[in-house]
Amino acid sequence: PFWSKRLPELPASIRGDYMTTPLSAFETLREREGRKLILDLSKSRVYRHKALWKGKDNGYVFMVRDPRALIASRLREGGELEHELSRHRKWERRFERLIRRMMPKAMTLHYEDLVARPEATVRSVCAFLGIDYAPELLTPANREHHFLHSSVSPYLKGSNTFRLDERWRQELTPAQVERINRKLRGFTLYRDRYGLA
Repeated sequence: PFWSKRLPELPASIRGDYMTTPLSAFETLREREGRKLILDLSKSRVYRHKALWKGKDNGYVFMVRDPRALIASRLREGGELEHELSRHRKWERRFERLIRRMMPKAMTLHYEDLVARPEATVRSVCAFLGIDYAPELLTPANREHHFLHSSVSPYLKGSNTFRLDERWRQELTPAQVERINRKLRGFTLYRDRYGLA
């Protein structure tokens, strides 16, 4: 119901592909909804559209998680290890450069910190975004969300639980873990935090 009313307001050229949505369309939607900000959850759109980098009111929150868990989820979906590693390395290189370029408008947080200290982590994100913290932010399943495009993973879907996904420890072989560690330990966002030595 939310999008069926609002999609006709967007230019026809972008209705079928959220990747081409210009900032002006998000701004129009934000104003019509009377919201302080719009959150774009896409992972690659912000990198591909360099015009997004120049917006004075834009901020970037980079959520990082253990790459072994990330690769294991891709393998669970039918991916092949070498292909997933190659793709992940390409994007991780891009995002590390983007984070450096966007400072101080970029915030990096680790999923494991969100799990360990949900309130403190969410408060820090709110402070960065310039919005007030509200306890309801820790119970996202209690509200309706209007995603244009988002992860389709069923893990913890509809749950207010923040929990580590450590299935990789049982699913990945020692050889796969070693390969992931070797290919990804050069990234500063991973190396020290996840002990990929």
